[in-house]
Amino acid sequence: MIKIDNVSIGYNSLVIRDNLNYTFEQDKIYGILGESGVGKTTFLKTIAGLLKPIKGTIEVEKGLKRSIYMMHQSYTCFDWLTCFDNILITERIKHHKITKQIKSNAYQALYDVGLIKYIDKYPTQLSGGQRQRLALARTLFTSPQVILMDEPLSALDEATRECMQDLILDIHKETHNTIIMVTHSSDEANRMCDEIIKF
Repeated sequence: MIKIDNVSIGYNSLVIRDNLNYTFEQDKIYGILGESGVGKTTFLKTIAGLLKPIKGTIEVEKGLKRSIYMMHQSYTCFDWLTCFDNILITERIKHHKITKQIKSNAYQALYDVGLIKYIDKYPTQLSGGQRQRLALARTLFTSPQVILMDEPLSALDEATRECMQDLILDIHKETHNTIIMVTHSSDEANRMCDEIIKF
């Protein structure tokens, strides 16, 4: 569980939003809807610990702090690594031995997002939508207990977007994780989310 208690968010003491009070429970998907510039991304970054709240407290249940993963709107990829190694980067950072099972899970992640034939390609050889799917694959591969998603499917065409929505929902059902996602689409929020927060 993550509890937001009377939190103000912003940059360099400049408050964008104040008096935020929310409780995010396990095994739920939350959607955050709002116009551009109202602080949605800043809110996610604050929950992730990338920014400090200007005021108030964010309480994260014990054991969850190391299992919070944020998928940024810019869908960051590591351009010097192949798609396959982009998926495995988190395991290498943790200095884990890359076992056959881990490799198999990485293959599956690429297959699930429709990028298996690009396994040896580099992100610079992919379209914007494919790069976004690669970032999604890496996020889901890590199986974090809390996923913060900033417009995770914005670069995708309608058909692919729906397929990726289904993938996120399927993995959510398997892992019982908590997902907090910013989206500009009310249809997407209504389809995917248990609760919708309007910013």
